[in-house]
Amino acid sequence: MFGDLVKAGTKAMGGARFGLLNVLPGALVTAVMVTLIRAHAYEFGRPPDLSAVLPGRSDMGSAVVFALAALVGGILLRPFERLLVQQLEGYWSAPSPLAPLRGAAIELHRRRRNNAFTRLTLAMRNQPEFPDGPSSLSQLAAQERRMERQARAIARDRKTYETYPDDKNVHGSGPLSSTHVMPTRLGNVLRRAEEMAGGRYGLNAMTVYPRIYPYVSERLAEAMARQLELLAATASLSVSFGLLSALTIPLLGRLDWWSLTPLAAATLSVLAYRGAVVTAGYTGIVFSTVFDLHRFDLTAAMRYPLPKTAAEEFDLNQRLTSYLQKAETHTLKGDRGLGGKEFAHPQEPAPPTGRPLIPPAGDGTGSA
Repeated sequence: MFGDLVKAGTKAMGGARFGLLNVLPGALVTAVMVTLIRAHAYEFGRPPDLSAVLPGRSDMGSAVVFALAALVGGILLRPFERLLVQQLEGYWSAPSPLAPLRGAAIELHRRRRNNAFTRLTLAMRNQPEFPDGPSSLSQLAAQERRMERQARAIARDRKTYETYPDDKNVHGSGPLSSTHVMPTRLGNVLRRAEEMAGGRYGLNAMTVYPRIYPYVSERLAEAMARQLELLAATASLSVSFGLLSALTIPLLGRLDWWSLTPLAAATLSVLAYRGAVVTAGYTGIVFSTVFDLHRFDLTAAMRYPLPKTAAEEFDLNQRLTSYLQKAETHTLKGDRGLGGKEFAHPQEPAPPTGRPLIPPAGDGTGSA
């Protein structure tokens, strides 16, 4: 009965996604900490006893309470899922404890991007070539090795540079408002995905995407949802393992195999974070595909004529983005970009002569 209740509650709260994103990370930390405490791992004067971890018949009530606490905790923590991912992205505004580090982290990543671009530019200008005159076999082999090393360096710098957003269209007067760079690697990959998705067409992806979403094809929407779920799952596990590593730091004082617990948790946290970064890259590809295939749905839904050239499309998209980003009190009539633009309402085709306007009902053997 209890299992059926848990299964029904999990299904109502989002099925497997709810269990993976909410129950599993919190339950993992709780289970590991309970195991270490029951095994007396924090008591340096006695050896750990794993046999004391297994619950007896008298502890079945505690196991049921733990399962219920994990489920309820997952429900209560679900609204903070977005906040969790945003912290890993680098949205470190007050009262976040990481807010004082935001400026230094942004500058570090900005220099990393600029250095990769500089090395890439110099390497592309000065690519080694085979000499025209006669050369020995050893000279040719050495030259080929130099060319291979430079090719690997170019590929590495290009990959680094392509994980960062561009600052060509940045406007602002403050030190942090003059860049799109985020303070974390995950945030930079996602920010570049946003720019690549809509920026190529003059659209702000995060402003326009909620308006395009109702027109996204079912298969593409499913792929996007799957990528976002995986991204949130890996981000949640990264934070959970990081918290577990911090809680098990006292075990370093045992100077035995149990001292490896915080190091193992930290390693798993880093691996989960790297998985989130890789997932963010694939998410950007799917996100760009949404705009590649459905950007004209926004124009048609707003009742504007479809542009005939890329220049017209870019100009119209910039006007739409500017209008949608403004406050709710801003009216379309007073907008400088769209206020005087004519609408293009679709013409409904007239029904064929002699046919009813409403289709007939089914005959009982199938749907109408």
